[in-house]
Amino acid sequence: MDISTLSYQELSALRGQLDKELIVRKEQEKQRILAQLNSAAAASGFTVAELLGQAGKQTGKKNVVKAKFANPKNASDTWSGRGRKPLWVHEALAAGATLESLAI
Repeated sequence: MDISTLSYQELSALRGQLDKELIVRKEQEKQRILAQLNSAAAASGFTVAELLGQAGKQTGKKNVVKAKFANPKNASDTWSGRGRKPLWVHEALAAGATLESLAI
């Protein structure tokens, strides 16, 4: 195909078609390679996840930490004791409270 004779509009349309086709082909190639990986792993008695060290791991999920401290003025304000202290903790400590007194 000789693209040097195409107009700007024709080239632009062709580029749009190419971009769409590249997305489709990339997904097809990814699926083909994944099938090969699964087949090779299964032939050896493994899963791809086991080989990559991902077996049993949660991906994208954070563990929720149980709250250890509560605001005495508003029990719905809680803090796990991790990270930065909330303002209500600073205020309570400045007023003479201890962390133990804020414990749930």
